[in-house]
Amino acid sequence: MDRFNPRHFAFLILATSIVSLKTYPTIFIADGGRDSWIAMIIASIIAFLFFTYLIKVCIRKNSFDLHSIYHKAVGKTFGNILLGLFVFTMLAALVESAAVEANSMHTNMFIETPTWYLLLFFIVPIIYTIRKDIVAIITVTMIGIILIMIAGINLSILTSRYKSFKLLLPILENGLNKGIFIAIIKILGLYGSVSICLPYLSKLGTTEKMTNAIAIGLLIVIQMQIVSTIGLIMTFGPKKAITFSYPKLIQTQQVSYFRFLTLGELYVMLQILGGWMLKYLVTFYGILIVLKGFNLKRKHLIYLTYIISGFVYGAAYFISKNLFVLFKFLNYYTFLCLANFVIIPLIVFTIFSIRTN
Repeated sequence: MDRFNPRHFAFLILATSIVSLKTYPTIFIADGGRDSWIAMIIASIIAFLFFTYLIKVCIRKNSFDLHSIYHKAVGKTFGNILLGLFVFTMLAALVESAAVEANSMHTNMFIETPTWYLLLFFIVPIIYTIRKDIVAIITVTMIGIILIMIAGINLSILTSRYKSFKLLLPILENGLNKGIFIAIIKILGLYGSVSICLPYLSKLGTTEKMTNAIAIGLLIVIQMQIVSTIGLIMTFGPKKAITFSYPKLIQTQQVSYFRFLTLGELYVMLQILGGWMLKYLVTFYGILIVLKGFNLKRKHLIYLTYIISGFVYGAAYFISKNLFVLFKFLNYYTFLCLANFVIIPLIVFTIFSIRTN
């Protein structure tokens, strides 16, 4: 990889926006019920329009630096405050990645292994990759996403025999009620994680065919989420699905061929471990890119890498050791993402587009 281009950027989109919605969909299924897949389709369309709009503003104004966009839109002081909120939400995304990975493995796979031990083997090794250049980040992300997609295709095939279309009926039994709108908001908030990729725009070596590459990346994410949500409801039904903390892990435990071939958990472990690692990696490096824009030197960023890692470890351990605390945090996290990853960037980019005409 000689330079970072839009095709690589599409992999970053996949890394940041897949794993949250697939790992704990009960967050929105509890509200959307049987029609959560409809909420997923509506939210996916909004998310697609939202991010492509941000990218088109950048291309039209030929401005890809997040600091420049925020400062020109709302001034340097207020822009720095909003960037601070953006970084704070990225820190929350790091805590989410570490906490959910450790808790999901502890709850479903390694019940006797404490979360502090799982966190140790998640956070510490990633520091090595984070300290490398963006080439290492993109290379690891591309390899990881390809393997995760292969695992996802295999899982869809293996679990197809356990799905029933009848569990999707009746469609919109209670119409477009309040629960569906809440589900749309929560899904849109989790889709907002795609904004974690925005700091990487300043690293692009070329913007040729950028819109097409990013649109393809978003469409891949959207079809994966819609298929995953429909498949989950077709497997358990909405009432049973919300009784599981991580229904995708339970779904794959059903896989059994010839009474001995039970590799479903292996695939989903690859998806969860790999997916959360990639989101953590891309988010962490994105934080360093934003902080570098505040004129911090390399040695300061190195110190911050260890400080942030220590903070994330402590916060993730406190949150992940109790399942109820974790899901309470995740509920708040969806709205935090909606505010700082969707609503505020949309307003800022719109003001930036108007003021630079």
